[in-house]
Amino acid sequence: MGGRQVSKITFIGTSDTAGIPVYGCNCAACKMYRQSGRRNSPSCAYIEFDENIIFIDSGSDALLQIREGRKFIAQFLTHFHADHAYGLLRLRHMTVSAPCYHPKDDKGFADLLTREHGLKFIENVPFKSVTAAGLEFTPVPLIHTRPTHGYIIKTPNKTIAYLTDCSGIEKRSLDFLRKADLDAVFIDASYDTEYNEGKHLDFVQANELIELMGARDGFLIHQNHYSLSYIINNKLKLKYAYIPENFEYDL
Repeated sequence: MGGRQVSKITFIGTSDTAGIPVYGCNCAACKMYRQSGRRNSPSCAYIEFDENIIFIDSGSDALLQIREGRKFIAQFLTHFHADHAYGLLRLRHMTVSAPCYHPKDDKGFADLLTREHGLKFIENVPFKSVTAAGLEFTPVPLIHTRPTHGYIIKTPNKTIAYLTDCSGIEKRSLDFLRKADLDAVFIDASYDTEYNEGKHLDFVQANELIELMGARDGFLIHQNHYSLSYIINNKLKLKYAYIPENFEYDL
């Protein structure tokens, strides 16, 4: 691992495409966010250490400002849906070259794959690790409406899994995750138990998968404002709960 001192992973956003609050919505979650002056954007994160930075998904322009003053090492993309990839439309115009690792998907998003500019798009090989500045990233196939890879991220101190978007995890991927000795899992949980259209996990399914993986800790991401309202209105307490925007986890 090269002995580097890793600082933390920070989640710029932890919501789904709509974000929170949603314009015109008066659900309990949107009201709570407005009253506290908060805003939650689509799920994406960055890892920072020394003066280096690595992005995981790019669904928020805020990542572009965070990059300033640091050495940008790489982008790891879970899939090419707009709420995870649209930030790449601006990121690619940087004047330096950096890799963007992604699952095989010939459709891509917009013209990203044909007009790369500073980003160099590299297809993942499932379960084959890539090293970026001494950190190990291993793509793990997930079940979703587009080809999607979660990532096992190994630092000198901890091993975590970033798993979004997904409606389930196939046996081979689940077995691989169980063998990874995970310190923490960050997993898609868009839906509540009363609404699930099959594109994402609900919070009960996500909690069960964290248990099956044997992780020492678990956190829910890609939250929907209606699902958060359901939890608020029913005063539910989840073993593994949703994390807020700007959540930090030491690595």
